[in-house]
Amino acid sequence: MSVQSPDPNRVVELIAAAAAEIILPRFRALGDGEIDEKDGGELVTVADLETETWLTRELTKLQPGSTVVGEEAVFADRSVFERFNGDAPVWVIDPIDGTWNFAHGREIFAVIIGYVVNGQVAAGWIYEPVLRNVVVGVRGDGVQINGENVELGGKGRDDGYVGTAARHLFVRAEQDSTTIREVFRPNCAGHEYVQILSGERAFSAYTKLMPWDHAAGSFLVREAGGYSALLDRGHYDLARPSGELLTARSREVWQEVHAVIAKGDPA
Repeated sequence: MSVQSPDPNRVVELIAAAAAEIILPRFRALGDGEIDEKDGGELVTVADLETETWLTRELTKLQPGSTVVGEEAVFADRSVFERFNGDAPVWVIDPIDGTWNFAHGREIFAVIIGYVVNGQVAAGWIYEPVLRNVVVGVRGDGVQINGENVELGGKGRDDGYVGTAARHLFVRAEQDSTTIREVFRPNCAGHEYVQILSGERAFSAYTKLMPWDHAAGSFLVREAGGYSALLDRGHYDLARPSGELLTARSREVWQEVHAVIAKGDPA
């Protein structure tokens, strides 16, 4: 039995409401006790927790029979991750991607939502409350940024690519100035996917592949005509997110950057 996709515009409305009612009132206004630190040193704020709770309720009401895998819910109960193995459609929620930025009053943060059916992303949303970028994509219907269609692909560039890379992939990328002109360390995955979609950057390469960070973004790039795959050329499995993920504005760019960062560890 096929599962009807949610109304993408209604999802935008829900995200915008959460941003207006929960996130933005706390931006640069977090009080004592409203910022905490999770295992591994990552921050979580009261806005993260309340936004995920609100979106979980509203999105499952919008799509009866669906369930949610949210970043904060998984942190509280690892078994939530097993919902990817069930039959119900899954909303993947990152209530505030770039929490460190948000907690420190920096404008680069986003709400990321993915909608997964039978293990495959069927739709994705990235919403940047301060920068006011809204990205929507539904499988087969393309991708829009602020209502404008996005079409990626095309040939490479002569003066090298600009992109994002994490950890040892950053080191490898930085050492090849012929192919890669400039490389940045990750700051906010949602924003970096928007940068690929807008043409500002050519690629992103990540070593930590949590689905709330990458399910929607990598889908949106692919749906817009770009390319995304693990460095070993395997499929990114949301239920078992391991490996290193390279996403680029075209398959040609992916192959050129892959030839640089997939090399062995530098001496």
